[in-house]
Amino acid sequence: MSEVRQVPLILPDLGLDDSTLRASMWLVPKGKPVYRGDRLLEVFAGEVTFDVVAPATGILSTKMVDEDERIVVGQMLGAIDASDERN
Repeated sequence: MSEVRQVPLILPDLGLDDSTLRASMWLVPKGKPVYRGDRLLEVFAGEVTFDVVAPATGILSTKMVDEDERIVVGQMLGAIDASDERN
């Protein structure tokens, strides 16, 4: 039986000044499948762009920030509905 759990997508500490961070571009539409390690969101920090990657395999169920929105370390950006397969 499989159990669905929601895995938060959190902005990690990139070692940069929070005042320059903003969500640049979502790379996956809401409701689409993702795999652990997939690039989900580009984060712009000054002149550098970083990727936020999927922490789990599942469905990108929630997007909590819009493109071009300022974001901070530790902020919840969205969530993945992940299923745990147990046989």
